[in-house]
Formats: sequence, C-alpha cells, structure tokens
Amino acid sequence: MKFKLITAPVDWAVNVDEVKKHLRITGTDDDVYLQSLIYAAQQRIEEEYGFALNAATWEAYLDKFPEGTIEIYRYPVATITSVKYTDTNSATQTVSSDNYSTDLTGMPARIIPDNSYDWPEVEETANAVQIRFTTGFTSPETIPADIKHALLLIIGDWYLNREDQNFNFTVFRRIVPSLLSKYLYR
Repeated sequence: MKFKLITAPVDWAVNVDEVKKHLRITGTDDDVYLQSLIYAAQQRIEEEYGFALNAATWEAYLDKFPEGTIEIYRYPVATITSVKYTDTNSATQTVSSDNYSTDLTGMPARIIPDNSYDWPEVEETANAVQIRFTTGFTSPETIPADIKHALLLIIGDWYLNREDQNFNFTVFRRIVPSLLSKYLYR
C-alpha cells in the first residue's frame, strides 16, 4: 500500500513553548532551531510508526482489492471518505459505503466488506484502488500525553546532542517504543 498526502496538517503535535518548558529554556535565541527539531521529530515518529498526528487528508493506493479486509497502517484514522477503483472498462467507480463497514479504533484501521459483498474486479494497472481518508487528532490538545512526551524526549535528545552521533538508542529504541506501543497493531 502506498500513501499520498492530499491535504497537509496546519499545526504540529507540540509547540516551541512546550519544548522550551520541557528543556527549561527561557530565552528565544534557539526558537527557530527548536521549531526545526519539532518538525523533524514529528516526521520521524510518523514515518517510523505510521502515525499521522495532526488532521490531514490522505489517499492510499492498491493495485487490486485484497481477498477480504483492507488494512490502513496510519494512526489515528478519523474517517474513510471514499473507496474508488478503476473497473475493467477503465472507468472510475465508487464503492457504496453500504457495502462495507469500518473499524477505526486502532492500528491498522480496517475496511471490512459486508458478508454479502465481494470487492469488484479492477483493471490490471498500478494504483487501481484509491482510498481517501482523514487522519489525526482533532487538535494538538487532544494528542495523548505519552505521544507528546515521546516527541519531547526525541527533541530534547537532539537539542542536547547536536553533533554527528549514533542516535541515542536508549531514547529512540527503548523509551519511545514503550510510550507508543499501546497505539500500534491492536
């Protein structure tokens, strides 16, 4: 499954003031640098763990429908907007939402065809199935504290260790996964 960002988020999971409080920084000299660390840390967590923390619209692409359930490895998925496909006559069709149900409570989010419905045949082409969906928490304030804390730990590590280094494996390989594990693959 491939993903394409359609509408980017307009905010970030943590802000400079939260980072400065975490790091006990009082001045403004490093604000631009801290903002760049926020961007980088959030992108790292989103790519590494399949998160999409802030409200955004995505499309997922498959070459064909699976035998049963479609699984979307992004968290959290807020809504499934549409399931479209290119039929065997090269025409774009939309699957009626009456033909499937969704389970958006964990990762992966799932689109489950009804018992009496089989996914249709598609044209043999790349990206014949397109699933549009929205992700993210409704606002930075609704992002769980443990996810924000993981971001702050990464940002803090990068801020204090600016030189070329082997990434701090204690922070990223032990502490961060323990903070994020309850959101993954359940």
